[in-house]
Amino acid sequence: MGENKLILEMRGISKDFSGVQALKKVNLSVEAGEVHCLIGANGAGKSTLMKVLAGVYSMDEGEIIFDQKQANITNPISSNRLGIAVIYQELSLLPNLSVAENIFIGKYPRKYRYLLDWAELTKKSRALIDSLGIKIDVMEPVSCLSIGHRQIVELAKALASNAKLIVMDEPSATLSSEEFETLVRVIQELKNKGISIIYISHRLEELFRVGDKVTVLRDGQYVATKQLKEITQDQLVELIIGHALSKEKKPKVPISTIEELVTMKDIHTNKLTSINLSLYKGEILGLYGLVGSGRTEILRAIYGADPLQKGELYINGGKVKFRSPAEAMKKGIALVPESRKTQGLLLNLSVWENAVVPSLKNYTWFGLLRYSTMFKHVNEQVEQLMVVTPSIRASVKNLSGGNQQKVVIAKWLLKNSNILLFDEPTQGIDIGAKEEVYKIIKGLSDKGFGVIVASSELAELVQLCDRMVVMFNGNIAGEFQQEDFRDDAILHCAVTGG
Repeated sequence: MGENKLILEMRGISKDFSGVQALKKVNLSVEAGEVHCLIGANGAGKSTLMKVLAGVYSMDEGEIIFDQKQANITNPISSNRLGIAVIYQELSLLPNLSVAENIFIGKYPRKYRYLLDWAELTKKSRALIDSLGIKIDVMEPVSCLSIGHRQIVELAKALASNAKLIVMDEPSATLSSEEFETLVRVIQELKNKGISIIYISHRLEELFRVGDKVTVLRDGQYVATKQLKEITQDQLVELIIGHALSKEKKPKVPISTIEELVTMKDIHTNKLTSINLSLYKGEILGLYGLVGSGRTEILRAIYGADPLQKGELYINGGKVKFRSPAEAMKKGIALVPESRKTQGLLLNLSVWENAVVPSLKNYTWFGLLRYSTMFKHVNEQVEQLMVVTPSIRASVKNLSGGNQQKVVIAKWLLKNSNILLFDEPTQGIDIGAKEEVYKIIKGLSDKGFGVIVASSELAELVQLCDRMVVMFNGNIAGEFQQEDFRDDAILHCAVTGG
């Protein structure tokens, strides 16, 4: 990076919330024109530090130097005026307004003092979008754009505010691989313009793609800042969690091919064609493929969410034809969905209420809830799955992503499900919580459960699975046994279809 000046220095930042020390004398320095990654486990203090920078929280102690001047950030407006823009994971665009209106919202060009100058608005918006090398119709409503293009509009909005530093919080969480590649290219364009970026992501491989440096936080404290080209992913993991991460693969144990829990024979749905697939007792079966390949659709077909147009489905040896997920649940099938917040949990309810939703009838006696038995069983699951929560009465929305995922798993174990379908089981959770979820999944297979894991992370499936099926365009493109797992062969199959 040469002798670039520092655009940002956060020195000795501390923040306390009612006796809970969220940040303790944290330091962060970012150079002009640099992509500086910020990482740490859930609860490490990343979001709190960025909210201090954005003016959402006031710091209890410390100082901020921005563009080599003492900064007095008291609210988001004062932060934005300095040239700091924050793009949160939940984008702040107004879907019914056009791209141009969103980019310049609050600062529209005017003519005759009171009238909006549409020609100038269109011209300026096109210039900004063109500067990022993306073709987007600036008069199109944002609601018509893909998630990837909405990210680009957020970046253009930041540039319109003359941002010198852009904070990007989990920008790739909902992007396809193609959209992520576009984002990588746009980030490079921003660097070339001398704009600095703080990039927050749980996906470690991304940091090495886009970043120059990385700062690690743990338990609200500064751990280290490293040049990414001088550190390995394993070393970074050790800094994040404070100890080396176990990379043990699931031990190869003989899987009984006699007891089939799931059998799909020539299954067709509106997204799948001629699917023949089996899941055996005690097996972890992986589903891999690019976005739109049909991974999720296989889970939905088994779970009764997508109707079968043709073919036969057998569960525990018996032929079934599910008309709804409720019928699949009665046969011991459970789905841990990709979006736990919108599909897996009722966020305004407590841990215990979420855990017993599918099995509530098991805890009623003549219409009355048997609270003591119910609480006993929920507490047992919370303890076995190591859910970190103040109590089972705590609201599930206040838990970390990893602990929310454990609550989703707990509710299906209370339902006595023996076939578990996981769709992107570690999406949006930190590296330490990932390891805990892996242990849970492996433990379930050891107890004889049948497990199917659909994931876009190949390394995850290689570590977890006994067998892997690769999907391509709604078809099975290939199948690999654990001893044959080779990244190049699997990726070739996923990209070419065979």
